[in-house]
Amino acid sequence: MIIFTCRVTGDEMLSDAYKPVDVIDADGEVVPELMEIESMTVNKDGGEVDVGCGDAFGGGAEEVDDGAEKVNNVIDESIGFGYNEVPLGKKDFKDFLKAYCGKVRTLLKEDDKIAGPDVKAFTQAAPAFCKFLLGKFDDLQFYMSPSFNPDGCMAMSYYKDGASNPTFMYIKKGLSEMKV
Repeated sequence: MIIFTCRVTGDEMLSDAYKPVDVIDADGEVVPELMEIESMTVNKDGGEVDVGCGDAFGGGAEEVDDGAEKVNNVIDESIGFGYNEVPLGKKDFKDFLKAYCGKVRTLLKEDDKIAGPDVKAFTQAAPAFCKFLLGKFDDLQFYMSPSFNPDGCMAMSYYKDGASNPTFMYIKKGLSEMKV
């Protein structure tokens, strides 16, 4: 399993169990340096939530505990990553992106495991992914890691058309991969 940690704070942000994929823009193009994961609502005790389709998909009839606490499997602190939602204005978000991308670039340059061309690729991609994120600003919710470090990674969520659970986006190079 791979755990993705914030390059700045070391906080765990996601794992490969969530099957991260590239972010695709409205034109069907990959947005460089962004990845996303789908989340879902689960019972806090670990069971999935019945979305009302009964046994239409061959799942069999299950007894639903209406008293069970339902949580998001990415946000929740005990089964997810303990994200904390933070309000941001567009100017605040733009300022965050500028400072964060600069911090990440510096950390990439200092990391002997990151090749120079990878640092250059991140630097060249930053304007494109920042423009994409700022263009989606009105659809986004923002989450910080449990440390609440304002210099750290931020998860950004939005709802795809018809989705009942949010999709979370991350800046790839803002994360380090740790095999466990």
